[in-house]
Amino acid sequence: MRKIYLVSNTKTADESVINLSVSKIEFLKFEINLSEYDALVATSKNAFKALKFNGISCVNLPVFAIANSCAAAAREFGFSEIYTGQNAHGDDFAREILPLLKGKKVLYLKGKDSASNFLEILQDGGVNIKAIIAYENVLNPCKMELKPPKDSILIFASPINVRNFLSNFGWDESYQTISIGKITAKELKFSTPLVSQSQDINACIALAKTLL
Repeated sequence: MRKIYLVSNTKTADESVINLSVSKIEFLKFEINLSEYDALVATSKNAFKALKFNGISCVNLPVFAIANSCAAAAREFGFSEIYTGQNAHGDDFAREILPLLKGKKVLYLKGKDSASNFLEILQDGGVNIKAIIAYENVLNPCKMELKPPKDSILIFASPINVRNFLSNFGWDESYQTISIGKITAKELKFSTPLVSQSQDINACIALAKTLL
């Protein structure tokens, strides 16, 4: 029977899916006074993990989070006023919240390699936004015995996971791919990925199971 692999930093508890971690998050040192800002925007739950890593205390600040998992991380950190985006694609989320950020001093905690034009869209829209690189997605070296066998179904959760998979294992033409979103799909241009209707790991897994 074909196997489903989740190539992601986020693990699934679904025992029918094999978690494959080709990347790891490294948090970067920074100092920031959250009380100097009117709003915080986040496109990853790692933004809040970075705050915790740097020992930064929570203040009563409105948070604009890209998706449910990101909003949950904000809540867990201690924020209570949280706007959860209707769009889970970075560019679409930026356009969605742009009118809500006008006139505000905004902080954006971002990854080193951002796949979307999220920041540029807000800057071009006239938002007063300070971006801090808070974390970095780096290669997690894997042993070759972890390489998925032929005909496996691979779910990719981000463009960096595609690149790090290739660095670890190369590619087999028999693989079938599922992308969590449009930007990750562009990184998979050498295959023909199916793009999940919902930018959610569980939705990707459900789609993968229809291919078995």
